Amino acid sequence: MRQSATTPYRCWAEIDLAALERNLKSIRADLPDYIKYIAVVKADAYGHGMQQTVARLMQANVDMFAVANVIEAAKIREIGTGWPIIVLGATLENEESYLFEYDLIPTISTIEEVERLNRKALSYEKPLKAHIKIDTGMGRLGIWHEYAAELFDAFHKATFLTLGGVYTHFASASRDPEFTRRQRQLFTDTIAKVDWLETEKLLIHADNSAGISTFAPDSVYNAVRIGLLQFGIAPYPLSILGEVDTTPIFKFKSRVGIVKQLPAGATISYGRSYTL
Repeated sequence: MRQSATTPYRCWAEIDLAALERNLKSIRADLPDYIKYIAVVKADAYGHGMQQTVARLMQANVDMFAVANVIEAAKIREIGTGWPIIVLGATLENEESYLFEYDLIPTISTIEEVERLNRKALSYEKPLKAHIKIDTGMGRLGIWHEYAAELFDAFHKATFLTLGGVYTHFASASRDPEFTRRQRQLFTDTIAKVDWLETEKLLIHADNSAGISTFAPDSVYNAVRIGLLQFGIAPYPLSILGEVDTTPIFKFKSRVGIVKQLPAGATISYGRSYTL
């Protein structure tokens, strides 16, 4: 049976786009002016709906978007043009054409990716901008920091690749500040060893909602990746954004079916999961 358009829903979700924009402004107010804002909207904007949230973030003038894969990136490009989009996940061989069709920025973690994407860019006769990811302790994507010099060397020799940025990913920013500090040091030490890098012309980023640290005047970092916090989900209190005034933009509502009173000691539901 189809539900009538006039029949009220029993439960529904509400997304407050005005709150999203207020959150963005609050976050930016706590960051230095030179820091670029990369809005992470992977997994359908963390379940908040990519279409409406990305459109509002575009209106609020974020600097850049980040997603997990080229399919998500293509959806953003269909919403609006003019914003750089970095693909945080690996780009598979059968997905390479998306990078050129939708003007996307891939993440490179291996020498094989350097060689493969350089060949593809050559075939399109179009230079491809990419970011290199350095693994400092997450153990997922990214070149392990001890081998990064080899990757940078291969990238530097690639004739149809241009470097747009370098980044890493904190493994436990919300729970282990000391490990995060070590990751940060490994990252800065690694890029400092690459003599041809002009960091002032690149996006250098490591910090996310949970891991943002105070930016020293001589810091190489000039961008942050903000995901959950812009949707009002607060980070670990030790982050410098831990006390930023944000509001959850998602509300789940349901109509009340029954209100009843039970005596103390009564149990609720299967398995008597709750005792009054």
